[in-house]
Amino acid sequence: MKLKRLMQAIILSAGLIAESAFAQSSVQLYGILDAFVGEKKLLGGHTAVLAGNGGMTSSFWGMRGSEDIGGGTSVIFALESYVNIQTGQYGRPGYPSDGLFSRNAYVGLKGNYGTLTAGLIPPPLWFSTITFNPFFNSFVFSPIVLHSYLGVNGQGVFGGAGEWTNSVAYASPLVGGFTGKAMYSFGNEAGHLGQNKWSGQVSYNHGSFAASAVWQQIKFSITPGDLATSLPGLTTQSVANFGMSYGTNFVELFGQYQHIRDRDSAGNIAIDTGQIGFSIPVGLGRILGSDAYSKSSGGSTVYRNTWAIGYDYPLSKRTDIYAAFLSDRASRLSSGYTLGGGIRTAF
Repeated sequence: MKLKRLMQAIILSAGLIAESAFAQSSVQLYGILDAFVGEKKLLGGHTAVLAGNGGMTSSFWGMRGSEDIGGGTSVIFALESYVNIQTGQYGRPGYPSDGLFSRNAYVGLKGNYGTLTAGLIPPPLWFSTITFNPFFNSFVFSPIVLHSYLGVNGQGVFGGAGEWTNSVAYASPLVGGFTGKAMYSFGNEAGHLGQNKWSGQVSYNHGSFAASAVWQQIKFSITPGDLATSLPGLTTQSVANFGMSYGTNFVELFGQYQHIRDRDSAGNIAIDTGQIGFSIPVGLGRILGSDAYSKSSGGSTVYRNTWAIGYDYPLSKRTDIYAAFLSDRASRLSSGYTLGGGIRTAF
């Protein structure tokens, strides 16, 4: 009888411990799968009919978790991997340097003082770029994403299409609608102590209005000293970005202004970009529209103008279908366009 009671006590204690551990920590599997079909002509390129990956959102899957360590503080982590659902391969098409967890890979602490993380982390400029445009983070149909991260004629933001490696980032708690962020990325290579990236952001969000101001400076793209391979003579790139959005019952408006300054041996080049956009509810879905215009000055005088129009319709809380058209024009290149429709689901 005593042995039986002892076993019952052990089992009960183990159950209570397991329940307590489960309440204090969690791990979540999640992601988005997005496929589209359509026709695409790259700037200066040929036309292709294709089955594509990530029309509205680059497909990915990830794991994230947290552990409560007391005092209002939690340990957090995330591992996220891009996936091409057309081929089953990891990474984004056109980015051969993508590793398995190239979307996010970090660990950190989160508490009343804010959030501190270290690892592979997207910089504040990326979040501002995708937040203040109606096509969000689409590398297919978002004009401002194309201008910023798939630039032509020497235009665009270097330093990787989103994520920074070897980084440390801090985000303050929300105070009166304001949030501050700071980030630093190390070159991690002997003999290149001055090669780094850093960024800061102040954002405000209250009701239907949101705004952000970001500054970043980079001295390498993927590895120290490689900026000159992207643009001959380039040593440093600085970017200032201002974005805002305002919503009513009838329309949500988006706007961005971005100023890029490239410092190279031949003289500075400035690229000014403006973007406007809208999202209009129609039925259960939304009409999306955006236009971005970039103009270079100084050592270059090229331009690029891109606009897109689309419709996004929810089939459920997790799944939507969409159709969109994008027109793209730039100096020295024949015009391009993308026409297509697809389906996106989250899990």
